[in-house]
Amino acid sequence: MPDLPVLLSFIVAAFVVVIVPGVTVSAVVGTSLARGMAAGFWMEAGVQVARFTMVLVVALALEAVTGVVTAAYDIIKYVGAAYLVWIGWGYLTSRHGLAAGRAIATRSPLQQAVAGFVVLWSNPKALIFFGAFLPQFVDPRYPAWPQVIVLGLIEMAAGLLADGAYIILSAKAASTLAGNRLLLVNRIAGVILIAAAVWLVAQHRT
Repeated sequence: MPDLPVLLSFIVAAFVVVIVPGVTVSAVVGTSLARGMAAGFWMEAGVQVARFTMVLVVALALEAVTGVVTAAYDIIKYVGAAYLVWIGWGYLTSRHGLAAGRAIATRSPLQQAVAGFVVLWSNPKALIFFGAFLPQFVDPRYPAWPQVIVLGLIEMAAGLLADGAYIILSAKAASTLAGNRLLLVNRIAGVILIAAAVWLVAQHRT
């Protein structure tokens, strides 16, 4: 493992990175506003699985697999953006407020988790980030892959805490609303998700 000062530096950097809102935060916030806290956390579960698979990719085949994903960057990006637009459009065109919308929701926890997985993997920069960020804290005196796994788990924990805070705040904000304001929150959730899709499409390879 890295020395303690290096590890502490990594923990601080990990929290700084995940606190800044991005595509994933937009997706979980939009879902939490429209479908409640449970749906937000099920989506976060899918995000966590996606994060772990990315950590495994970095640990086992960093250069080769990152090159493949970078080559397919635009395809993956546009598919993910279209998926976010589809979800957001559903919220925008819903004629029900949040209370009614939750009652008739047909999305299972598994579907919400799959949505979270798709959202993160739809942003290839997430994999590139893991590939560029984690190895900087690896001690070259020891095997790299166990260190990458541990560092990745720390990053996942930081992401869970940050995303969880966003989910709870979003769900509580929605739960305090009533009447026509519930329908307005559906619209806001849809706008957030579509904005996340635009954000995703606007990103350029570095």
